[in-house]
Amino acid sequence: DGVDLLFCNEQEACIWAETDNLSEAIESLKLMAKQLVVTRGSQGALAWDGQTLHEIAPHSVTAVDSNGAGDMFAGAFMYAITHGHDFAAAGRLASAASAQVVSQFGPRLEAAQHEPLKSHL
Repeated sequence: DGVDLLFCNEQEACIWAETDNLSEAIESLKLMAKQLVVTRGSQGALAWDGQTLHEIAPHSVTAVDSNGAGDMFAGAFMYAITHGHDFAAAGRLASAASAQVVSQFGPRLEAAQHEPLKSHL
């Protein structure tokens, strides 16, 4: 019966929904997915938990390498959800983790960088 949780960026959302308007795209994607997350780069993200559209604030950093930012966001978000946190908390963690990964070279964080991020939950 459709998709349980859809992750995409703003451009992908608009392409799938065949519109240039992000609000329209989200409304269209709600018909395809029970829950969804749309990343927006330096503008943060939007997360629909099935009832509420959460605006996820970005973290202001100097981007050095955007390689892995989307994967880090999705991975951190899923970590939080699978550990019992709601979409708002998951978004805070994901935003912080992806901001940290773009502020350095390479798509991964060192193990020592994981624990401090949990303060965002």
